[in-house]
Amino acid sequence: MARPEIKDDRREQILDAFEMCVARYGLEGATLGKTAEIAGLARPLIRHNVGNKEDLQEALVERFLTRSREAMEDLLGSLPEGNRLEALLEILFDPRSANPQLVLVFNALSAAAPDDAVLAAQLQQWLTDFVKRLEAEIARGCPNAPAGLVEAAAAGVSGIYFNVEALYPIGISDRFVASSRKAAHLLIAALETGND
Repeated sequence: MARPEIKDDRREQILDAFEMCVARYGLEGATLGKTAEIAGLARPLIRHNVGNKEDLQEALVERFLTRSREAMEDLLGSLPEGNRLEALLEILFDPRSANPQLVLVFNALSAAAPDDAVLAAQLQQWLTDFVKRLEAEIARGCPNAPAGLVEAAAAGVSGIYFNVEALYPIGISDRFVASSRKAAHLLIAALETGND
């Protein structure tokens, strides 16, 4: 019997390969055979260490959601006490923070969600959590802004951010990224006017 750490390493190797496969071929096109090929393993080892394709998908989704939440926690934990909101926007719209493969995985999961109610609910909750965390940071940075405007600004900044993230894989220009960052800053600046 394999030692637990070897089994865990093998599982991560398989999930890494499946993630690459999903990013490259979409969820429908990601097969056990292609995953085994990318991982450099025999197909039976995929089944032995993770399971069938449904098990792989479930593990991938859980890993994606967990890593995304951890990344958000790390990001928020790294923000300075002063100018937190400014620092947050700079990091969100920094191309060096982007992970095009994860964007492609998210796109593949999103494309599969209409036919999978559980997956759709997981992604909706993930989005809600992200927007709520952003909303809390905006409220913290703009304490006098009305709640409705804070909510609208969080939705707008999230929309701009996810749009930019979705476009990174096609190689968008630095100018577009800078303009998107500026648009996010303008939404935050609008909170100071207090117009609903």
